[in-house]
Amino acid sequence: MSEQKPKPFSSERNKLIITKIIVIYSGFFLLLKLSAILQGGWVAANLLIASPIILLGLLGYYFLKTDKVNWAYALGSIVVISAMRFYEQDLIVWIHNTI
Repeated sequence: MSEQKPKPFSSERNKLIITKIIVIYSGFFLLLKLSAILQGGWVAANLLIASPIILLGLLGYYFLKTDKVNWAYALGSIVVISAMRFYEQDLIVWIHNTI
């Protein structure tokens, strides 16, 4: 008989791991932006760029503490973080010129 492989999107463990990675990455990203500010970067632009990722990290921390992780949060966070990282430099310059 052939063994059935579990589907990756049905595993609670995978959702938990992805949520933990998002929370850890959000903390790291905050430290990265604070370091950029301390080295002379634009304060308002860097804080505005970091805010969506920080909010995702706080939301993930809440989900971990209440033990309610879901795929919508995990996949949505991956898309938002990827988009923010891809357009980060353009957004920082645009925000700085706008403010």
